[in-house]
Amino acid sequence: MNLAHIDIQRVIVHEVIKPSQSAERPPIFSTTLVALDAPGKTLVAKRLVDTVSTGSGSVDVDVDDDSQGSTFDNTTRMMDQTDAVFIEISTTLAKALADAQTAGSIKSGVALFVQGECRVDGNQARFMAIIKADADQALVRRATAEGIDLSFVGETFLGAAQRLIKIAFFFERIAPEKERERRIPAEFNIKVFDHLMQAPGGDAAVYFYDTFLGCRISQDAARKTKNFYDIAREFIQSMEIPPEEKLEKYADLGSYMRNNQRTINPKTFAADHLSDDERDPFINLCRNQRLSSAFTKDTSLVKSRLTQLKMRFSSSVTISAPQEKWRESIKVMGTVDGWTTIMILGEIEG
Repeated sequence: MNLAHIDIQRVIVHEVIKPSQSAERPPIFSTTLVALDAPGKTLVAKRLVDTVSTGSGSVDVDVDDDSQGSTFDNTTRMMDQTDAVFIEISTTLAKALADAQTAGSIKSGVALFVQGECRVDGNQARFMAIIKADADQALVRRATAEGIDLSFVGETFLGAAQRLIKIAFFFERIAPEKERERRIPAEFNIKVFDHLMQAPGGDAAVYFYDTFLGCRISQDAARKTKNFYDIAREFIQSMEIPPEEKLEKYADLGSYMRNNQRTINPKTFAADHLSDDERDPFINLCRNQRLSSAFTKDTSLVKSRLTQLKMRFSSSVTISAPQEKWRESIKVMGTVDGWTTIMILGEIEG
């Protein structure tokens, strides 16, 4: 999804703390909209593009709960409300987000509710974004007559280096034909970004996309994973390189599919495993198959194909090995006069 030209129209921010902390003091809820200046709007817009647009690592989610009063219902209703109702609903959502934060490792922070318009894949669309940002600490530089002065700031949010954010981005795919009290999921696409998904073995926080948003990771994940795997294999097969180099590429693909990352990103795979001349053709091939952006990995449809890597010869001889062992255990030395020399780590057992 290509996201551009974000025009931010309304923003409100509330403090979000864990229920256990609310016994000590109540959270702080805003009663007025935030008057962001131009640099502030630019910062929020950039963070949305960086975390939601193509190649960012965001994933699609499907709505499980669109009942009256659900997060989906409240969020989509905000788009057509007066400022007063917008603020009232945002407070309700901030309380719901706080109530969902029951795990011990979840940090307190702020929730921003952002409404605006943007260009999505070239089309104009309205959007609502919910940003959960954890607080960070920083030093602020100030120029003085004596030189550079540094001041400590205890709480900063949405800085360029800050990873601890979660974003739900609702954009209007289809405008309603007529006014009605409630919107339906088919009229929106929803993207979720979670910094946890970028770490090995990480996964999107269930409390955010499930408990709070009432959504689930898109069921298209398994199909997209299989399509990516098939596209990558066909691309490697079509490459004009020696067979032994193709085997290394296949091993790289298998390793990428089996790693602990919870998302697949065609651009990341290309950057890590393909040469400069190979990257653009591969990315264009993925884009033609609507796989240009990152998506949740689900290897259930290709699991059996990720266990063994086989080398088949013209003499009907086949060598197979576990994919994770191939690179470290087998070396193809080359072919001379129809004979291929192979070195295998290990002794003959039978």
